[in-house]
Amino acid sequence: MHSKYNIKSTLMAVLVMPLIVGIGGFTMFFGTGGFGLILTPVIVAAVWTWYIRRRAKRDALPENLSQVLLPIFISFAYYMSLWILFFGIAGYSYDTMTDVFFGPLFFLTLPYLGMSFMFVFFGIWVAIPIKYGVITLVMLIPTLIICRKKRAFDRQIFIFIACVVALVGIAAFQFYARSLRFLGHVGDTQIVYDDIDTRRYHPFFSGNYLIELPSEPTITFTENFPRLDGATAAYPIFAAVAQALFVGLDQITVREYVSVSRTDVAYERLIRGEIDIFFGAQPSPQQIADAQARGVEFSMTPIAQEAFVFFVHYSNPVDSLTISQIQDIYRRRLTNWRHVGGRNERILPFQRSENSGSQTIMEAVVMYGLAMAQPLQHERAIGMGDIVTNVAIYRNYSSAIGYSFRYFVTGMRPHDEIKILAVDGILPTPENIRNGTYPFTVNVYAVTAGTTNENAHKLIEWILSEQGQEFIELCGVVSIGAN
Repeated sequence: MHSKYNIKSTLMAVLVMPLIVGIGGFTMFFGTGGFGLILTPVIVAAVWTWYIRRRAKRDALPENLSQVLLPIFISFAYYMSLWILFFGIAGYSYDTMTDVFFGPLFFLTLPYLGMSFMFVFFGIWVAIPIKYGVITLVMLIPTLIICRKKRAFDRQIFIFIACVVALVGIAAFQFYARSLRFLGHVGDTQIVYDDIDTRRYHPFFSGNYLIELPSEPTITFTENFPRLDGATAAYPIFAAVAQALFVGLDQITVREYVSVSRTDVAYERLIRGEIDIFFGAQPSPQQIADAQARGVEFSMTPIAQEAFVFFVHYSNPVDSLTISQIQDIYRRRLTNWRHVGGRNERILPFQRSENSGSQTIMEAVVMYGLAMAQPLQHERAIGMGDIVTNVAIYRNYSSAIGYSFRYFVTGMRPHDEIKILAVDGILPTPENIRNGTYPFTVNVYAVTAGTTNENAHKLIEWILSEQGQEFIELCGVVSIGAN
């Protein structure tokens, strides 16, 4: 009789009760909304109570309480274990879990489909494991009430409790681990974006922010204009150069020759021969490999110097970090600001996307070959359960740290609530950049890749001239000195 109870009750707990929940989820798509979310566990409690009470009246329940509760435990352990397994395989990413949900998890948790699909549709992934716990409690409570005086409390119950605590603990740890890697809602937190309103620096655009050449240029171009593109942080430089030297163009026609596609795309355009000169940071190993694969060789000419800087919230008491401390922060070996003289707060180290100019310099110059920890990420739902995962844009939390180029942070994207750190006690001032004492002084390059446009080389020669070097210093970067 008891074996028959175990089989029937397990089927009820593993299949029938989740199926009721699944149907309840589908009804929420047809107007029940929050009412359906509340009514579903009530129905489950009512059906399960009727089932247990009916068996109790027939004296068809096992003598030991652990045997009575075994089907409930099996149901919880089965579904929660599947969640833990696949959430772990997905790296705690909801984006990846979307593929898992419509794959193996779809078939293995089929009775819960309606409710699970509803949560996925609205991007409420955390509700899925919570749902398993809620339904378990909904079945557990009436069972304990009905059997409280009729069944013996045996030691096997403690095994069940230990297993449940372990499963809940693992699931909770997974969400904690996710919180270390993925950031949630931005709220009112100030964001330091990695782009700008490029219209403010568009050549020949009325009222733009570009610096004007204070004297007549020693060279101009009236035809065969070099095609320019590059990094966002370098745009005010090469756009100002184009505005000063390209004669006969206006704000419309100049777009054929001057654009700002950001580092990764601009390097791709250079490799494909769509532009003549790239302006910005050195290429990444991946970009060099891409060029070699197409039989292209980069020719890199330093035209200016810049500082690669680190910044934090202005209220952070830390004013300086050593190179090794920065490396350890981005390897996640230093995880709390109190270890470097700050408050007792977990460090949130923001990174940039792969092959961006900032990330290339970070990896090549700052980390110097040391592997960085996985970057903080942000996931957002864009409809129908579709989730996009991106490297998180810097958010100016009190415990955050980020990096970029000095001119971008101070001139193009100035923020009152961020503070630039000294490195090894040295601030990235123009003087310290010029004399080379700031540790992360880097070159701004004009990069070509086999262009046949003679004016491209003439343009670079002018930038390296005395007039050109004086001009780009006016634009906000440190000159390297005239040839």
